[in-house]
This record gives sequence, structure tokens and C-alpha cells, in this order.
Amino acid sequence: MTLEELKARCEEKGFKYAYGQFKTPTKPPHLVVITTDTDNFMADNKVYKKMHAIKLDYTYIDKDIKEQNKLEDEILSDVAWNKTDETYLTDEKIWQVSYFFEI
Repeated sequence: MTLEELKARCEEKGFKYAYGQFKTPTKPPHLVVITTDTDNFMADNKVYKKMHAIKLDYTYIDKDIKEQNKLEDEILSDVAWNKTDETYLTDEKIWQVSYFFEI
């Protein structure tokens, strides 16, 4: 999967999606993805395969297990991912869970 394919999958499943941040205030639920690191395969001073460590934040106001399952079972179906505990962001009055994987 590429970042472009991830974006397409998220949007096809009805999620609001941004890389880095939304340009305007966006009411949850939504997804924001950032690249946290690279682990490229290199040899002879050339990159043969790019690997990006990804953090995908799922932000929501009301818990919707169907939406979270859609994210985990359909969008992230072909990547090995880990996720954080759900965290309540008191100042913003929203919930957030982060998914970590490589593409």
C-alpha cells in the first residue's frame, strides 16, 4: 500500500482524511496520517525500497464500534498494525486512538 492508496481507501469508506493536518477546522470523526520515520532498503548508495513508518490518528466524539471495525478490518486489512489505548483529550472533548504500521 502507498500513502495515496491509504487516502483512497479511507475516503472510499467515508472517512474524512488528511495528511499532516486539516487546513480548516474539521469536526470528528476523522483520520489524520503522518510519516514518523523511514526504514528504506538501501545498497550501493541507492534506495531500492521505500518504507515509511505511519501513525494514523482516528479522532471521534462518540464511540462507534462499526466505524472502528471498518477502519481495522477493511482499510488496514493488509498491514500489520499496533494501536494505542483510546485517549480522551479533555481540552478538546474528543477521543483519539493511534494506529502504527509501515507501508
